[in-house]
Amino acid sequence: MDETKDAKEKELTKKLLAYDYIRLSFVDLNGLHLSKLVSTKHVHKIISGQYEMYAGMITFGPRMEVVDIPYIVQRKHINNHLRPDFDTLHPCPWAGYLNREALYRSVENVPHQRVGAVLCDMSWPEGDPMQAYPRVVVKRLLEELENKHGLTIMSAFEPEFRAFKPETIEPSCRNPRVPISDSTIPEPVPFTIGEDMYKTSLLSVYESFFMDLDRNMREAGVDIQDCSNENGSGQLECPLMPDYGIKPADQYFIFKQAVKEIALKHDIAISFMTTPFVEGSSSGCHFNHSLWKVDDKRNAFFSMTDKDRLSKVARHWIGGLLEHLPAMLALCSPTINCYRRLHKKLAPDAINWDFNDRFVTVRVKNTDEKRTYIENRIPSSASCPYHVMAATIAAGMDGIERKLEPVAPGQKPINGKATPTCKLLPNTFQEALHSLQADTLFVKKLGPDFVDWFCQVKQRGDFHSLGKVDITNGDQINLAYERHEYLKYM
Repeated sequence: MDETKDAKEKELTKKLLAYDYIRLSFVDLNGLHLSKLVSTKHVHKIISGQYEMYAGMITFGPRMEVVDIPYIVQRKHINNHLRPDFDTLHPCPWAGYLNREALYRSVENVPHQRVGAVLCDMSWPEGDPMQAYPRVVVKRLLEELENKHGLTIMSAFEPEFRAFKPETIEPSCRNPRVPISDSTIPEPVPFTIGEDMYKTSLLSVYESFFMDLDRNMREAGVDIQDCSNENGSGQLECPLMPDYGIKPADQYFIFKQAVKEIALKHDIAISFMTTPFVEGSSSGCHFNHSLWKVDDKRNAFFSMTDKDRLSKVARHWIGGLLEHLPAMLALCSPTINCYRRLHKKLAPDAINWDFNDRFVTVRVKNTDEKRTYIENRIPSSASCPYHVMAATIAAGMDGIERKLEPVAPGQKPINGKATPTCKLLPNTFQEALHSLQADTLFVKKLGPDFVDWFCQVKQRGDFHSLGKVDITNGDQINLAYERHEYLKYM
C-alpha cells in the first residue's frame, strides 16, 4: 500500500513540477473565481493539502461585503484547508507572461513562467468537508444520484457574455453608498455596436480573440463547441461540449475566469453581468442535461415505446424541476440584476415545459437516444455552474423519488397572467430567495448549511448594497448601482 502511495505521489510531483507556479483555485457562494498562487518549490505542501484559507472567504458579498456566518464566528474565524482535486490539474497557457507586449503574440525570447491550476475543495481542520462549499454539494448529489438510482448526468453549459471597451467599465459604475452629485452616468461601451446576430462582418472582428480563446481552452481541457456574436451589442456566446459528472461545471468555472484574462490581451473586457444596459437583450446560460444509466450507458430519458420517446424517469425528472423551479431560480439567477432578464421576450416567465419550444422554461429536445435531453433555461449568465448543477440534480431527483408528474406540456400564461395550470416564476430576487427558504424538501436535498449560507450572503451582501434599487425603474442611476456590484467581477 505504501509503495503504491509513494508511486502515485512521485507521479503527481512530476506533473506539478512541469509548472513553475500553481493556482489553487476555489469558488465562493457568489460563484466568483478565487485563487492562491503557489510556487512549485512547495510541491509537497500542495500535494498534502496543507494550504489554508480563511473559512469565511467564500461568504463575502459580490463586492466584498462582510457577512459573518454564526458558525464561523463561533469557531473564532478559523482557517480551512484547500484540498486540491488533482483530476482538475490543467495548464494556464494564457498566464505567466512577464512582458506585457507579448501577452498573446508568439514572440521569441520573452520571459514566461509556466502556470498551472487545480480546483480545490474546502475542509475543516478536523478533515470533514465543508458542507456549504458548492463543489462539495455537487459531488455529494452526484454520488447520491448514482448510488440510489444507478444514474449519472451528462450536461453542458451555453454561456453568453458581454465584450466591452475596458476603459469604459469604471466610469459606468456608481457606488450605492456614495451620494450622487451628477445625474449624468455613462453606459459602458460595447466592443462592437449593433444587434447583428451571426453577421460574418461582425464575427470577423472577434475572430482573432475567439481563435486565441479556443486554442488556450483546448490546452486547458475545455472544449468549446463554437463561438458566435449574439443579439446584443458586444454580446457573445461560446457553448461548451457535454461531458459526464462534475466535469462540465469544472470546465465552465475554468472558462469563466480564463475568457476574461485572454480577452484583456485583445483589449476587450468581459462581463457575465446579466443586464448591463437599460435597453437591449440580457445574457443567459442555458443548462442542457440528460441522465445516463451507469450499468449499460443508455440514455435514461429516452424510451422507444413512448409516443413522445420520453421515459417515465424523464417525466418524473421534469415533474421535479417544475415543482422546485421557484426555489431553483434563486440559485440559477443569483443577483438582483438577473431579474431584469426574466418575464421578457425570449426569457423564461412561467413554470412550464414543452417539446422543442424555445419560449418555455423547461425545453425538451427528443430527436433520438443520443440527442434526447432537457434544456433548463432559468440560469442567467451570472449563475455559478455548481449551483445550477446542484439545483437541477436536487430537484430532478426529488421528482424521481416521489414520482412527480408534470403538468401537460405547452401550458402558457394568458396575457402575462398565471392560469390554474401555469404559474409564474418569481419577479424579484427577494421573492426567489423566499421560495428557496420555504421549499423544505429542496433545502434538505441541497443541504441546509449550503442554502442558509447562500441566503445570508445574498441578504447581507447584495441586498445590503442594493436593497433600495428598483429593477422596474429603467433609469441609469439604478442600473449604475447594479453595475458597481456586478459588472467588473461577475
